[in-house]
Amino acid sequence: MKPERILIPTICIYALYLGVQLLFRFVPNSSVNFRNAEANIPSATEHRADNLWAYYLINEENTLSTDFTVGLEPVQGSFMLDERCADYAKQMIADAAAEGIELTVVSAYRSVQKQQENLESYIQRLITAGHNSKEARRLAEKEIALPYTSEHNAGLALDILTPDWWNTHDDVTADFENTEQFRWLSENAHKYGFIMRYPKEYEDVTGYVYEPWHYRFVGVYYAEKIKESGLPLEYFYKTNF
Repeated sequence: MKPERILIPTICIYALYLGVQLLFRFVPNSSVNFRNAEANIPSATEHRADNLWAYYLINEENTLSTDFTVGLEPVQGSFMLDERCADYAKQMIADAAAEGIELTVVSAYRSVQKQQENLESYIQRLITAGHNSKEARRLAEKEIALPYTSEHNAGLALDILTPDWWNTHDDVTADFENTEQFRWLSENAHKYGFIMRYPKEYEDVTGYVYEPWHYRFVGVYYAEKIKESGLPLEYFYKTNF
C-alpha cells in the first residue's frame, strides 16, 4: 500500500477528533449540574455579574436533578419564586404599578407533579380538538415543558398577563405583545434580572413557541447583556460560557 493511502484516512480521523473536541468545548455539557454554573463562568467574576447561581440552562438537554429542592417566597398572591430572586420580582411589580402598569402573575413556581398534570391536561385538550394522541403530545411539548425541564420547576420563571386577560381570552396567547404590560416589560424587565425567555424567530433554538408572557430570572448583569445581544439564552450562554 502506498504511504499516501495510509496518510489520508489518518488525517480524516484526526480532523474528526478535533471536531468532536470543539463541539464539547462550545456546547454546554448536559451532565454538568446547575450548581456548578458559577465555576463554568470564570470571566464573570471580573465584571459586576450578580446572582451567578441563576445563570444556567434548563431545557430538555439540561434538566434539573431528581433531588432538586428550592426555598420559595411569595411574589404576588400565592405565586412563589426562588427566595433568592423573589425580591427582584416584587420590586419589578411594584415599580410597574407606580407607573400605572399592573402586572398580573398567572404562574410562577410549579412542582414537577403539577408540571406533569399541566402537560397531560393540555394533551387531552388537543385530542378533544381533533388531533391524534401522537400529534397532540408533539404539539403540547412545544408549549409545555416536560417535568424537570421547566424553568417554572426551578422557581425562576414568571408568566405575566394583564389583570383583565381572562375576560377576553381562554388561554395565554401571543397577542399579549400588544398590551402596555408587554411594552413595559420589554423596556424594563432586564433591570430586575428578567429576560423574555422564548423570543420570536428562535423557536428552533429554544424548542418552544414564542411566549411574550414568560420571563426568566438570570440576574441583572446577564439580563442586560442578553437584551443587548438580542439573542435567546441558548445562543448567549454558548458564546459566553
